Amino acid sequence: MTGLPSLADMWSGATVLVTGGRGFLGRHVCERLSASGAHPIAVGRAEADLTDRAATDALLRRTQPDVVVHCAVQGGGIGWMRDHPVASGRDNVLMNVHLLDAAARAPRCTAFIGVSSACVYPRLCPVPFVEADIWKGYPEPTNGPYALSKRIMMDLGRAWHTERPHGFLAVFPVLANLYGPGDHISPERAHVVAALMQRCLALPEDAPLTVWGTGRATREFLYAPDAAEGILSMLAWRSPEPVNIGTGVEVPIAELARALVRACDHPAGVAFDPTKPDGQPRKCLDVTRATQTLGWTAATPLDDGLRHTVQWYRQALTERSA
Repeated sequence: MTGLPSLADMWSGATVLVTGGRGFLGRHVCERLSASGAHPIAVGRAEADLTDRAATDALLRRTQPDVVVHCAVQGGGIGWMRDHPVASGRDNVLMNVHLLDAAARAPRCTAFIGVSSACVYPRLCPVPFVEADIWKGYPEPTNGPYALSKRIMMDLGRAWHTERPHGFLAVFPVLANLYGPGDHISPERAHVVAALMQRCLALPEDAPLTVWGTGRATREFLYAPDAAEGILSMLAWRSPEPVNIGTGVEVPIAELARALVRACDHPAGVAFDPTKPDGQPRKCLDVTRATQTLGWTAATPLDDGLRHTVQWYRQALTERSA
């Protein structure tokens, strides 16, 4: 196993454009960049509409980054993806293609880190998911258009690497399901942990937390600060081949819900609604490539991460009501 180079060694002094830099994941990436001596430029919709090619090109000319870290997405939870298949596919395809093209043409930019998602894997895929299996079938249909937008980004990155093998690096961390402080508050946009946490904390003491599906589906949950470090470690990866960034721990949704109820100190337990979809039956990443080639592993156990997330949310509610 190779040792992970210091993030300060890799990033100190770099000007880094972080799309979605004021969002859930992007904030953690910017904080980690600043701690590593880099100069992050956080941008969102107010600075540029990435679905517009001219606006994206202008953003790169204006900011002149050394590296682009693309965290911005048009997305939400499983319900939002199901109800907005056009926006989740079309908007993300446009954003990903425009930004990758602009970064590859920008004179100072030497690297593009395009954040991808475990949803790119086929719906029926051997578990744990190995990077080579990404292309071996259609994704879970509930979020198929969004997943395909990520596949397009990764394949275009491979194409740019082929055309500019010595002048431009395009790398793609494939993330497990995220959770942690700073997640979306709106239920339709929140990731699964944040959505369940908010519902749990709002319940009367005698009402169980009701969870979509049977509880048998499995997922892998990655604490957002750990994800930020994994994403930034990708600057040491010199290939357009994707790298799984996760814990490698498969967790049934029922187990997650019970752990979350404990973190929230909610006494009424959990109930399941099998009339709602489970989504993809199983999800868990093989993280061998990240461990062996980058020396990176996720540091935060699920129970600790859930406790920190609940503490953050309760503090955010207190500050909002003050």
